[in-house]
Amino acid sequence: MSAPNSQPAITRFFLAGGLTQALFRWLSFRQFVAQGDCRLAEVAGDSTSLTPRAYLNRWASQHPPAMPALGLLRLAALAVVILGFGAMAGVLAVGRSQPINIWWPLVLFAFGPLLLTLTSLYLTLFSPARGHWAGHPLLSFWLKRLKLAAFAPYRELLLPWLFWQLQRFAMLFAVAALVAFFVLATFQDYRFGWSSTLITDDATMARLMALISWPWQSVVPAPSAELISLSRYSAEVPLATQVNPESWWQTMVMAVMVYGILPRVLLAFLLRERLRQRLKSNIELAGDIEQFMVAQQHQVSRNPLAVEPPTAELISVNLPAAGKELITWQQARSPLPAIKNLGSGDWAEDERWLTSEAAQSLLPLWLVVDPLQAPTGELADCISLLQSRPNQVALVLFPMPVSAEGENPRLAAQRKSWQFFAERVGVRLYEGQASAEVNHG
Repeated sequence: MSAPNSQPAITRFFLAGGLTQALFRWLSFRQFVAQGDCRLAEVAGDSTSLTPRAYLNRWASQHPPAMPALGLLRLAALAVVILGFGAMAGVLAVGRSQPINIWWPLVLFAFGPLLLTLTSLYLTLFSPARGHWAGHPLLSFWLKRLKLAAFAPYRELLLPWLFWQLQRFAMLFAVAALVAFFVLATFQDYRFGWSSTLITDDATMARLMALISWPWQSVVPAPSAELISLSRYSAEVPLATQVNPESWWQTMVMAVMVYGILPRVLLAFLLRERLRQRLKSNIELAGDIEQFMVAQQHQVSRNPLAVEPPTAELISVNLPAAGKELITWQQARSPLPAIKNLGSGDWAEDERWLTSEAAQSLLPLWLVVDPLQAPTGELADCISLLQSRPNQVALVLFPMPVSAEGENPRLAAQRKSWQFFAERVGVRLYEGQASAEVNHG
């Protein structure tokens, strides 16, 4: 079916262009394969021995990938820019009649965004709900507005993409606020000072400013004790007219850059790289490519996708096996005593079961699959969820015919595909034979 080096070419095909374009090209392909009949319309004059890349190019031309509502994304980005610009303009508007309390821009554009960035870091990387739609109502809202509900089952890729988009919007807000300051300050003279009910002495304020300015003090010095003393004002005592406010606005600008923008940029870069690596891994591990190629070659895989053809003999086991818990894959009427059948119903229900305590077993879990089926991305997702718990997971091909491999070319091809799939997802692979108990049952 493909040359030994076809996998890198396939990965490059899906990762071409921007990350958003690559993501939805891959999700559209998985959705196309999942519909069942994934054969492409034949083109007159073409050979039946096309390369996988050629078949994928044909798929892209016949079935253009579905993209999110990019117009809505651009409109939301514009709204965020206007909001950031307007927020800074609102704070500076106070300066036309009285001094601007430095704490307002620091809290709104530096410390507040820093707190939100840390919250986003927890929600995206450490929260137990980071992989579930139920824990993120805002993301669920945008999922519907962007017309991406059809891709909801692929939450392992779609959620990281939405998290990344939120960080990009947050960066736009902070940058727009900073641009607003420079634009408005060019045509207006703003005076900064400080006032506080809780901070009652200048020495405390000086220590706080020294602490806040520590990251950039070698470039822009912290406000001096003299400036802090002269800059303090209250309802009864106005700001001294001789105060030079330059140090205050420089401190504000550096704080917005260091605390408001830089952490967002770093988090957005981290989320983008994690998404790219997860997407690349998903493309390489999922069996959708093999299933797609089998369909194009009339359900006969002559040379299954593999970096190196598997040569190891598979161990034969009898089912059911003592000391093993069985889970079947798309075998609702299997005679085996399985604790759960996956892949035949609603994916959301399977996901809830896989993340529940019922999917955690002290015994090794054997996932039973039909050898004549093609490995799929959904199966890889199930294995990944099972492996995220303290489970020992293995794949078992069942029922496995006893006849010689040479008598069934399709079975031989599928065995190699399953060996490749098992190696990629990191599980052992066995051939299953029905025990006397099952045969007589």
